Amino acid sequence: MSTYRETSLTSYQKDIWAAESRAPGDPQFNVVQHERLTGPVDTGALHDALTRTLLGHEAFRIRFGERDGVPFQWSGDPGEWPGVWEPDEDLSGREDPAAAVAARLEEFLAEPFTVQDSPLVSALLVRESSATVHLALKAHHLVVDGWALNTVSGQMWEAYARGDAAEDSRPRLSHSVAVEADAAYRASADRERDLAFHRDAHRDTVPVLFPRSAGAEAPDSPGRARYGFSVDAALVDRIREGGGSPFGVVAAAFATYFARVHRSEQIVLGVPFLNRQDERTRSVVGQFANSLPLRVDLRPDASLPDLAEQVRTRTAELRGHERLALGDVLRTVGELPGGVRALFDVTLSYVRFPAVAVPAGITRVASIMAPVHRQDALAVTVHADEGDGTLRIALDHALDVFDEDFPVAGVAEGIRRLLEGAVEAPERPALTLPLIGEEERGELARAARGPDVAHRTDRTLHELFEERAAVHPGRTAVVDEATGKRIDFATLDARANQIARALRARGVGPDDRVAVLMRRGPDLPAALLGVLKAGGAYVPVDPGYPQERISFLLEDSRASVVLTSGETPPSGLDPSVVVLTVRELLRGPSGPVEPAAGPHHLAYVIYTSGSTGRPKGVMVEHRSVVNRLAWMQRRYPIGADDVLLQKTPISFDVSVWELFWWAAEGASVALLPVDGEKDPRDILRTVRSRRVTTLHFVPSMLGPFLDLLEESPALRADAASLRRVFCSGEALPPARVDQFHRVFGAYAAGSGPLLVNLYGPTEATVDVSYQDLARMVRVRRTGDERCPHTPPCAPLPHPPLHDLHHLREPHHRTTYAPPP
Repeated sequence: MSTYRETSLTSYQKDIWAAESRAPGDPQFNVVQHERLTGPVDTGALHDALTRTLLGHEAFRIRFGERDGVPFQWSGDPGEWPGVWEPDEDLSGREDPAAAVAARLEEFLAEPFTVQDSPLVSALLVRESSATVHLALKAHHLVVDGWALNTVSGQMWEAYARGDAAEDSRPRLSHSVAVEADAAYRASADRERDLAFHRDAHRDTVPVLFPRSAGAEAPDSPGRARYGFSVDAALVDRIREGGGSPFGVVAAAFATYFARVHRSEQIVLGVPFLNRQDERTRSVVGQFANSLPLRVDLRPDASLPDLAEQVRTRTAELRGHERLALGDVLRTVGELPGGVRALFDVTLSYVRFPAVAVPAGITRVASIMAPVHRQDALAVTVHADEGDGTLRIALDHALDVFDEDFPVAGVAEGIRRLLEGAVEAPERPALTLPLIGEEERGELARAARGPDVAHRTDRTLHELFEERAAVHPGRTAVVDEATGKRIDFATLDARANQIARALRARGVGPDDRVAVLMRRGPDLPAALLGVLKAGGAYVPVDPGYPQERISFLLEDSRASVVLTSGETPPSGLDPSVVVLTVRELLRGPSGPVEPAAGPHHLAYVIYTSGSTGRPKGVMVEHRSVVNRLAWMQRRYPIGADDVLLQKTPISFDVSVWELFWWAAEGASVALLPVDGEKDPRDILRTVRSRRVTTLHFVPSMLGPFLDLLEESPALRADAASLRRVFCSGEALPPARVDQFHRVFGAYAAGSGPLLVNLYGPTEATVDVSYQDLARMVRVRRTGDERCPHTPPCAPLPHPPLHDLHHLREPHHRTTYAPPP
């Protein structure tokens, strides 16, 4: 047993010990000083110099133990200290020696230490070629920090230069200096002052953390990886010439990038502080480093230099309070909104240590390697060598966050673009700086729009219907649930022809607007098709609207005719407006009508809600709707055995595909009773009685429908005919997606309906993007489950954008986020 006495752990060691205890056997607190050496290196002398240097520091003889749940440390005698060297390796004969060395170093970094009563230092020498060797010194963060390893490297090279015979006569301070300094601080008034500072600094902090699953804490968590890139010296020089420090600008760039990822006005980065208060502590090899939360507030008008100045100011403030251990900071701040007990999960280390002198002829390139900690998503290490303006940046990242859907290479590219923006457009708001180049932007735009796919460009909506009616005249087209009436294709076509002739006789022609002031019922499909056959464009007007809105829509659309069902004649209309009931038009010849409108004429004018201003009429041509329906049929084909449920009020654009998709493909439509869309039981009854296969919900109505089926499992049989359920109009909550799959089971052939999330503005003809929400077990989140389908589903949440050939400029977005 050692003659040295036991001591407690410092506050910084206690934080590490606690995290280590939650994940024993994990290499998250390994730290490696890696040196790539080119030139005439005497590896035997290097071995000896490092060994002698390590023996001179108590930190590398420290052992740890725990008694009654309380950790302690002690240091062994130099004679008891075992060797630290791994066997040397020569990889110069490999096919790709550099890659082989990199893989071996990663493996070395990932090998964990046994923390209790075991050495916490190891060294490895690997040869890449006859002229290049790599030295890696690995230690646990319980005993050293990055500054300490750089100090050891400097002393090692001094010992190498002196040779075997000479010894360094400088006294080595014991690691107990760190324990004593921490104990004195904890008993001081400075600590109380620091507690108050951090408590006040984060009184209103809302941390923006990446969603992590429980698997991130499990032994079989998805793992970690490293990605490196450089910022060339010329760009760094321009940053300095602009008055900014590289650290401040780089930190501001990362804050800006993640603010845009999270759509947040505040980002908290974890920044390691040296935390060595004087020359005495600077010379001690031990663990002093302390990571603290650096909050960056991103005003919409703040430029990157503005943010860099904010980083500089707040870093200086933190430096005056850097001694309070992070664990104590978290305890004084307390639980944050949402039950979060962490202030950051992205750390940024700016490593600029004193230069290490090496013998002439030897070139040394050094870096600190450290895996991202288990609770973190990303650890950024910026290496800024003395005399070299180039910044080498390592991104150690968690693979359950940065994967094929959120590639870490994209983060690196975004940071490069932001740094370029800092010098090329220093006055521009940081939140508006480009993250990609023009070429990439063009590629994304092309990918977002999808490929151009051939479709019928020579047909109108009503002509597609007429083709089906001619082939299948006796097939049921419309079923009205309220009355039980059935209308076949031939009858519907004949009624539409009668209405079209009557409207033409009253002057309706191409692009003329005809207001359809009708509720859902058996006359509605004939009225809409009749307007189109006449050459006009229908303007849907809900009879339930306030009179002021009805008057506005009729006036603004310049509707020359108003069609009603005749049940409740509208009042207060301009006397010049012709009001007709559908029933009075159903007379006269019912044969085919000569075409009047073509693909480039208007099909309908639908008004926006006006929730953000005056309602706007959106004019949509036949060709746009034909394109939209062609995409839907190609993606989700329907046929003669399909029944669509028409439940959306026709004043909303979702009704367009409910009203015309079936007609263009020879399927049929079931009309939900008026106001039935408000009652999930009415919907379910119609689905059961009419064997509905396809229907649409806004998410706020999907919820009650699913609640009904979940609360009354016996009713699920009433929905057995469903094949596909579409959602749009609102953000679709992940909880509802999970509930859908609990109720119906995983989607696969014959095992339940497919849930599809759609998004699109009215101006782009109903929808512009989709996501098939086949049940996805969380492959990316836990790594222990797989998609049950063949072939496997695409990973969520990346939204595949559809191949619709847009005829108007689309705005792409997905409204679904998968379960965390």
